Amino acid sequence: LSFAIVVPLSLIVLCIIPLSMPKSLMSIFCLLGVTLASACPFYFSGIAISAILTRSSQAIGKIYAADLLGASIGCLFALGGLEYFDAPSLILLCGSLGIIASVFFSYDNPIFKFRWTSHVFLSVLTLAAFLNASSPYGIRPVVVKGQVESPTDYLIEKWNSYSRVVVYKSQGPTSPQFWGPSPLAPKDQKLNQFYMNIDGEAGTVLRQFNNLNDIDHLRYDVTNAVYHLRSMGGVCIIGVGGGRDLQSAILFGHRKITGIDVNPIFIDLLQNQFQSFAGLGNRKDVKFIADEARSVLSRTQTTYSVIQMSLIDTWAATGAGAFSLSENALYTVEAWQIFFDHLADDGVFTVSRWYNSDDLGETGRVVSLATAVLLKLGITQPWQHIAMITSGSVSTLLLSKMPFSQQDIATIQGLCDTYLFSLPILPGSSPQHPFLRAVVSSTSSEMLHRTIDNEALNYEPPTDENPYFFNMLRLSQTATLLLSKPLPDRGVLRGNMVANLTLIGLIFCLLVVSTGTIILPLIFQLRKQQEVLKRSPIFWAGAVYFSLIGSGFMFVEIALIQKLSVFLGHPIYALGILLFTIIASAGIGSFLSEHIPLNRSRWVFIYPIVIAVAILTISAILPILMSEMVSASMQNKILASILIILPLGLFLGICFPLGMRLTQSEKDTSAPWFWALNGTFGVLCSSLAVFNAIHFGIVANFYIAAFCYSALVICFPFLMQNPFKQQGVPA
Repeated sequence: LSFAIVVPLSLIVLCIIPLSMPKSLMSIFCLLGVTLASACPFYFSGIAISAILTRSSQAIGKIYAADLLGASIGCLFALGGLEYFDAPSLILLCGSLGIIASVFFSYDNPIFKFRWTSHVFLSVLTLAAFLNASSPYGIRPVVVKGQVESPTDYLIEKWNSYSRVVVYKSQGPTSPQFWGPSPLAPKDQKLNQFYMNIDGEAGTVLRQFNNLNDIDHLRYDVTNAVYHLRSMGGVCIIGVGGGRDLQSAILFGHRKITGIDVNPIFIDLLQNQFQSFAGLGNRKDVKFIADEARSVLSRTQTTYSVIQMSLIDTWAATGAGAFSLSENALYTVEAWQIFFDHLADDGVFTVSRWYNSDDLGETGRVVSLATAVLLKLGITQPWQHIAMITSGSVSTLLLSKMPFSQQDIATIQGLCDTYLFSLPILPGSSPQHPFLRAVVSSTSSEMLHRTIDNEALNYEPPTDENPYFFNMLRLSQTATLLLSKPLPDRGVLRGNMVANLTLIGLIFCLLVVSTGTIILPLIFQLRKQQEVLKRSPIFWAGAVYFSLIGSGFMFVEIALIQKLSVFLGHPIYALGILLFTIIASAGIGSFLSEHIPLNRSRWVFIYPIVIAVAILTISAILPILMSEMVSASMQNKILASILIILPLGLFLGICFPLGMRLTQSEKDTSAPWFWALNGTFGVLCSSLAVFNAIHFGIVANFYIAAFCYSALVICFPFLMQNPFKQQGVPA
């Protein structure tokens, strides 16, 4: 019941505390406040779960199995609930579930007044959740990515498990929005537009389209340079957003256009609320697909004259330490090979990113990635297939399947002369910029890597093993830039600093909270409890055991989420499939653990090694699976993921209840500490696993997880000496 009461209070605190880069003392205190507010509800639920685990007469394996099965259902509930509720309202509804749990928790308790309190509060909190979801003036974040937002400015606000999308009220006809406008772009035209915001940072625009005159200004944007080269054939737009790129393809005469977006909110807006305004939802020459582009293209044999990917990011990937892999997965060697394979013989793949001639940043990595793809496909003269056009702060890469013809080169030069665009890379010519010249001149992967290794930023072509395209800050630079004043304000470099500082700050806050709530109380408690000190070798072996399984589970879970995010196309698929499967299967493993005979020591010494081998086997199988099933249907990919995760989950589920049975004491004072250590190390290692994957690759997390589980064998010689351990079911 306390959990349910604290949930809305914590939610309000989370909505009003402003967060910024943890550089100042105040920003660190704000991050610490958010950490504590997030943890408070689980303090009370932790009391309840710990009490059940340590004081129930039921078998520990069955109790923990019920806990895990409930958690797996909760994963699906959260993902499904975000399709119908905004995040604050769903959080309130989760508080209602806590009240229902309190009724069952006190079912045999004669204190009826708390039961009536539960019924009343359940009604109030459930009603509050539904009212909050139906009103734009309910509980909402006050400060979003450093900016104060008022719901009165919203025309539409939509949440789902992918993101939060806001459409702002129109301010009347305004000047057309451009990404990389030509100096000759019309400045006096006025157009009705709706500005959209994704996750509080990334922006896009819904523009009115009744006739071609409404969108004629789009020909002046450098992101649409490809259409001056290819005005015939099919077009595939990756990232629909507000429909701008679809309108561009229509403007230049294409009559077969496919728009793919992983977030169904954008497609829903274009097909419903803004169907007539944007002029796209009811066109027969436009096809919408709500899915991830890699998955869609890998399942079709269709080829396109143009595949366009313009500024596809939400800044969530950069600003949150690249936790989100939805955009990163589009910027890997493997992804671009898929896109390249689906070009027609004269097709062009075009990618637009942010540009600064003095600090190439993302543009440099895009060119490196394009060169790596060409070299991997056996093309030893990449400079004949790559062109780059820039205007202002935007660059557009043109990657041709066939070498650009002399006519293409003349068209590109004429385009730049006509619209006053810059031309850093012209096919067949040597770029003036020394880094770009060295990259496109590479004739082998080894030569490319030698060029990249000498650069301050990480221009290494991202792969599915290390897909963090947006993180270009090398680990060796982090400490130097961390101490610099002021912090760099250059595009991606600043974003990377926000990412790394946020992640480091979060790890610091978790360490502070863990020390204050677990480590220090544990030290004082041990001094008071003589019976624990008498069993100190067993206690400390148990402490190490539960810390290791908490760490190992989180490292392997994060690694699987990151791998399956790329395989299935989006983190949401990975979360839904992975978390449900691994937690549910762990629950089954926990239930089966009751049948493991602890009186035969070989069992307890063998199973950690089996788990470690299983983790390493999965890390070796997944790249092969991803390569072989790249064109498989989503159903088959999901089935394959479940079949891989299920056996591992069964093994992992055995660890916790088995450890509890091995460490139990006569007075049972140690179990709550073991439960706390297990949870604390799991939470802490979630952040460490992300940081580790960004800088050392996803596979490193598999290795660490395997080490954690194999290290359990060190604990068993001490735990097997416990005279109070349950002997288990004989073989």
